[in-house]
Amino acid sequence: MNTKTIKHNKSKQCKNHKVRQTSQRASTHVVKEDRVIPENVVIETVFGCNAKCIMCPIEMPTKRQKGVMPSVLFKRVIDELAPYYQQIDQIDLFGVGEPLLDKGLPDKVKYDKENGFQDVGLATNADLLEKGTAYKLFEAGLDTIMISIDGITAEVHEGIRVNTSFERVIKNVKKALALRDEYGYQTKFVIRFIRQSNNRHQWSGFKEYWTPLITKTKGDLIIGYNIHSWGGEIEVQKGPSYKPIPGHVACHHLFDRIIILRNGTIPLCCADMHHAHYALGNVKNGSLMEIYNNSMMNEIRKRHQAGNRLDLDICADCTVLESERNKDVI
Repeated sequence: MNTKTIKHNKSKQCKNHKVRQTSQRASTHVVKEDRVIPENVVIETVFGCNAKCIMCPIEMPTKRQKGVMPSVLFKRVIDELAPYYQQIDQIDLFGVGEPLLDKGLPDKVKYDKENGFQDVGLATNADLLEKGTAYKLFEAGLDTIMISIDGITAEVHEGIRVNTSFERVIKNVKKALALRDEYGYQTKFVIRFIRQSNNRHQWSGFKEYWTPLITKTKGDLIIGYNIHSWGGEIEVQKGPSYKPIPGHVACHHLFDRIIILRNGTIPLCCADMHHAHYALGNVKNGSLMEIYNNSMMNEIRKRHQAGNRLDLDICADCTVLESERNKDVI
């Protein structure tokens, strides 16, 4: 078998995705028979949300239909990925929306674990993270849960994560942490803060508040990201400290992540999730890996490798790489 390697500087996460590794090492992406095998799989189990966060495009007009990914489609995706389970570092069960709206989520987590995947996680605003829900997820084998909280006061948090209750979120997270610790579940907690003009002044207090509540020996983390633009869809403040990533730098997301939206569509990247303007195809109509390695995707990869990342409008307007570079991990 002909095996090639493509090298990139690797940062594992798009801004709205959880942190597993924090090193900025160079990585090698393996291409077998001219195929890129993704290290990270994102499956959007729900497109829709109980919240209306001011930095999220979910309430903006789109042709996409809100709803939950059917179990049949989810299992089809996992079955296609199963042969690659040793090469896939993580599976994230969230996209544009709140995954806890899916009552079948624990079963989806369990199916992932039964198929050998070693790091299965999700991100939630925790407004719906009741103790019973946390218990089902822990029992299913959830490896990582990212909790999105954007302030240390109700006024700030609820002003950003509209329709959530700050008091309820804090109570839910503390109960989930206590449940994890009391019964010895191995789920890692990542407490996330998305820095923006409304809450930057509370970042230091946020770290001080959550540091004594997490357990580092269990892998828990506190992370802070700067808001990103969703490919130009969200206005981002670019102050004097803002330094754009040079156009000749290729985006690692095209090489290490595949995203499957709740209807089976595969968008170009995380910045393309809301509209899927650059959709590569749909898993209902073809092989997942063939779609991820089709001519359109490979052509865009070649542009990036040739130093022409900014030629594509969505890439020129994207600030995900800048957000990653300024990430803080505590």
